[in-house]
Amino acid sequence: MKKSIQDIENILNSFEGMQRAEVRPFFNTRVMGRLEKETAAENSWMPVRKPILTIALLSFLFLSNVYLIIQQVKQIKTTSASETSSLQSFASEYHLNSTTNY
Repeated sequence: MKKSIQDIENILNSFEGMQRAEVRPFFNTRVMGRLEKETAAENSWMPVRKPILTIALLSFLFLSNVYLIIQQVKQIKTTSASETSSLQSFASEYHLNSTTNY
């Protein structure tokens, strides 16, 4: 216990010879300017630095979506046509296409 008190006193005594650190003139102004510059760059509405890349990417996404929608519509049309023909062949095979009134 006595040794730890001595260690604490030695540490506190070592602070007596210290001088306050000094900074260069306008240090605070320069630091604040850099922080504002970085913050302004992060808050920009365009995340990509080159707008042509953004335009190209958006165009590619749009065209690929249009292509996929067209392919989906074609597939639905062919599927519905084949389903209709298979239903008609099934109905004619089992004579289900004639109506019977009881």
